[in-house]
Amino acid sequence: MPNNSPADAPDVLASGGHLSRRAVRLALVALAGCGAVYVVWANLGEGRAALGHISLALVPVYFSLSLSVMLLRTLRWRLVLRRMGAELGLVRLGQLWLAGRAAGALIPSGTFAGEPVRAELLRASGVPRATAAGAVALDRALELCGNMIAGPASVGAALVLGAGSRAAVIATSALAASGLGTFVFIYVRAARGRPAIMGIYVIRQLAGLRLLARPIGYAKRADAALHALIKAHPRLVPTGIGFSLLIECVQLIELATLFTVFGLFIPIPMLLLSSIGIGVARVVPVSAALGSLEAAQVGIFTLGGRTLAVGLAVGLVLRLAETFWILAGLACLATASRLRPSAVISAPSNAA
Repeated sequence: MPNNSPADAPDVLASGGHLSRRAVRLALVALAGCGAVYVVWANLGEGRAALGHISLALVPVYFSLSLSVMLLRTLRWRLVLRRMGAELGLVRLGQLWLAGRAAGALIPSGTFAGEPVRAELLRASGVPRATAAGAVALDRALELCGNMIAGPASVGAALVLGAGSRAAVIATSALAASGLGTFVFIYVRAARGRPAIMGIYVIRQLAGLRLLARPIGYAKRADAALHALIKAHPRLVPTGIGFSLLIECVQLIELATLFTVFGLFIPIPMLLLSSIGIGVARVVPVSAALGSLEAAQVGIFTLGGRTLAVGLAVGLVLRLAETFWILAGLACLATASRLRPSAVISAPSNAA
């Protein structure tokens, strides 16, 4: 296993307050992807229709919802940091989260590459390295817990509302059950002080691969931090999961608003399945989820009885939004290391 720690990853994208050549290339790829989307749309009837029905009045509403989601994420992250004895402003945390999101999206690692970036940027903000790694690991664990609850709930609600065929019902029900079972498995093992994330069979089998050394090392840190967290702060996990579920709810409204901006009125069952498809596409280790994001949406809407054109239009709308937030994150990454350390460090809180 290499000696490089996960915190070394940001140097690949930014150094000394400037974007690296690799980051510039990734940004150009993202811009090229956006340009390709526009070219495709300009030659498709559905694309022309969507571009012709953009509601500028709803654009501020969409960005307000996006900022609300970011605020909730930073509040959850700050909650963890405070328990670990570190205090950082919400604006700085929001900037670091966007930077980590961009890195996680562009580096083909199923979004996990963004976590070492966040940890290193926290360290550069004045947070001790161990505290920074633990805070990011715990925040990620709380997010995964929320995903494992919201995923099955969304699938179940969509199926109850009549989305999908019988085959799709069976397949999605199996996936939902496995997601919920994974959450229960992780929480119970962590509460008992046993390996939780590393106890998952697939992750355990991949632990020996050199290519995945950094993500596996990060998972081990997350395990250790999760054990310590549950033991010291038993109420923090339920509170953090509450934040995660609230984030999932606001994200659904944000997604519906995004589609409405482009004149796409998606029924609630398909909206729920579309949100699941976005999560699945981002787990695939492909840079910026190029192809996987669009394919997931086309597959979901086709299985749901909608036309191919609707699925393609939804995928293209999501690609435009994804490209914008990646570029915003790269801008945050380029400026983050120029900011002076501002974290306030104190003794870890003993409050539950």
